[in-house]
Amino acid sequence: MAHLRKRGDSWQVTVEAGRDPITGKRKRIYETVDGTKKEAEARMHELAHEVESGQYIEPSNLTVKEYLLQWLEDYCENTLAPSTFESYEMIIKSHLIPALGAIKLEDLEPMHIKKYQNHKLKSGRKDGKPGGLSKRTVQYHHRVLSKALKHAVKWRVIDNNPAEVIQAPSPDTPEIQAMTQEQIDNLLANANGWAYNMIYIAIFTGMRRGEILALRWKDVDLEEQLIRVRQSVTEISGGKLVFRKPKTKSSTRPINIDDDLVKLLKKARKEQKENKLRLGKKYNNEYNLVICQTNGNPTKPRRATKRFNQAAKRANLEEFRLHDLRHTHATLMLKAGVHPKVVQERLGHSTITQTLDTYSHVVPSMQKEAVQKLKNSLKK
Repeated sequence: MAHLRKRGDSWQVTVEAGRDPITGKRKRIYETVDGTKKEAEARMHELAHEVESGQYIEPSNLTVKEYLLQWLEDYCENTLAPSTFESYEMIIKSHLIPALGAIKLEDLEPMHIKKYQNHKLKSGRKDGKPGGLSKRTVQYHHRVLSKALKHAVKWRVIDNNPAEVIQAPSPDTPEIQAMTQEQIDNLLANANGWAYNMIYIAIFTGMRRGEILALRWKDVDLEEQLIRVRQSVTEISGGKLVFRKPKTKSSTRPINIDDDLVKLLKKARKEQKENKLRLGKKYNNEYNLVICQTNGNPTKPRRATKRFNQAAKRANLEEFRLHDLRHTHATLMLKAGVHPKVVQERLGHSTITQTLDTYSHVVPSMQKEAVQKLKNSLKK
């Protein structure tokens, strides 16, 4: 049974929950709803269904640990991408639960979260090494916790989200590194095989590592000189590779390529055909990837990074990361006078603001050129 009672400007929902197995006394669940009678009735029916189906958990007895594990199972596992779920699970089980898990969910306060952040920044590493986690990592922890607590409010387990009033650490803006033409030539001279092709594609398209390693031949139009980014690959625990569509609509995009890249791709396709003939049934035709191993198997992202690092070391360019090739592409295009909107579309940024904010170091030189162009036009 369930019923409503008007209490001032709100409604009190009462739901009968059987009898206590020890005392034999009747158990009732009370909940206050601020809103209309119709909204209160809807919550009453929802609450009654949770009790009857055994899904109701008394908020007063629910710990942070119990809730986070339930949230992982009920929401994250069925909603998030495998790699994202894996990172959420690691943060929750290795960091949040050990520090906050014993606290009752309804007793979790903003100061608990602030103390957690300070501890992680000072000594939060789990690999046995001294020191704390980066601001960016702790910011990600805060994002996961806040998202979980937001659902707790939505599901009416708690009244408010204590993480909303605590500001996450602001990570230091990373320095954008871009190679010069001389450094590009040096890097390519020290790369070979599929690693050479991967590096070349990254420099001259601005594609992300996962996008390059997931590029299929059916996504390449050599006649139209066009690459279509339609999927990306990530590696999860156990070395399993997951191919899926890009996360955002803007990441699914066409990228025009030049004659030199077309020539490189034609050579790579010819070599793959030769490998197919040589290996026969031992060649894996399932993936049809542009960047792959000799037998057609996909290349794991970590192996791709390792091969880049080896080439960079031989070229005395160890200060650069594989992702810096994407920055190199954008920086060189902007310095060449390419409109930022075109650069945005090639990179797959959601807005032109993101592109300009990321590559603000290039803007001053662009302004100088613009002023000179204006001056020259006035002289005519």
